[in-house]
Amino acid sequence: MVKITKRQLEFLRFCAVGGINTGIDFGVFAVLFAWGVPLLPAHTFSYSCGIVNSFWLNRRWTFKSKAGGFSPDESGTGRSFKQILQFLALNIMTLALTYGLLIWVHNNWGWPMIASRLFAVGASLAINFLGSRLWVFRQPRLSPSVICQDPK
Repeated sequence: MVKITKRQLEFLRFCAVGGINTGIDFGVFAVLFAWGVPLLPAHTFSYSCGIVNSFWLNRRWTFKSKAGGFSPDESGTGRSFKQILQFLALNIMTLALTYGLLIWVHNNWGWPMIASRLFAVGASLAINFLGSRLWVFRQPRLSPSVICQDPK
């Protein structure tokens, strides 16, 4: 029987969520591009549709974040609100990088736009998983001396 570590399971879940997000992104992008919407707005809007789904599924399922609600004051920590801001910052950076890569591959390699977009999605996988795992949804570590906490 194959044993899967927590990190491997997270990565597999992240890839599954990414597949759903990519489907949303590609579907919206293809429709907008076919309708003649300029490239940057089409790319930005389709990517945004994917990241809304991504935040929700990755927070709840992939990384099982224990943060409270979405307001800065809820649970006293503001952790959820901070996660939203970090997630948006990570995805804005990824959007800019993938847009640049999309244009570069299309112009320099002569690939069709949809194939260039697929190539850029592969690069975003690594950036987003590492950023999500290590920064956005990072779970606080308990002190080694804490074995269990009294559930009051």
